Amino acid sequence: MELKPLTIRLGLQMPASLLVPRSFKTVFAGTLGVVGLATLTLAGSHIRIPIEPVPITLQTLFVLLAGALVGSFRGFLSQTLYVTAGLLGVPLFAGAVTGLAALSGPTGGYLVGFVLAPFVVGKLIDRRAGFPWALFVFSIGALMILALGVLHLALFYTRDVWTAMEVGLLPFAVGDAAKVFAAASIYGSYRRLRSRRQ
Repeated sequence: MELKPLTIRLGLQMPASLLVPRSFKTVFAGTLGVVGLATLTLAGSHIRIPIEPVPITLQTLFVLLAGALVGSFRGFLSQTLYVTAGLLGVPLFAGAVTGLAALSGPTGGYLVGFVLAPFVVGKLIDRRAGFPWALFVFSIGALMILALGVLHLALFYTRDVWTAMEVGLLPFAVGDAAKVFAAASIYGSYRRLRSRRQ
């Protein structure tokens, strides 16, 4: 049954669907997506190459997929949940660093990128576009994470842009390119599966 617009006291009309979710199933699926992608990001932190000052992990793959699979806002929420829990002391981050020390340490910029990149990816991704566009969008997300990471390193850790790029960008270039390709491939498979179901 279609819900009629609700009239509020100011005389404005607002679709009831904005105030009341369409169904419990929609809310449940959205919540599951947010929690699931936060959990996958946590799992990715345990698949790592422990280099200094920032370890190489699989987390970026799930961060990029978050915005594409569950949308910009839910993708943003999934990584906000992950980062906030870590900042509150839950041992979630790579290397078991917790609390505000993680944000002020060498990985701080990357964590900020984790929160922002899914929102941007979700806004840019076009569900009708093909593999090349997905590659482009995921590349933007990956570059955003790296840029924020390098900027943070340069300002608060190395005090030098070139050194920050040497330790915060170059070691990740090949791996992030592979994760971008993997994310685009997974997203393409997800789209095909959804189209068959529909």
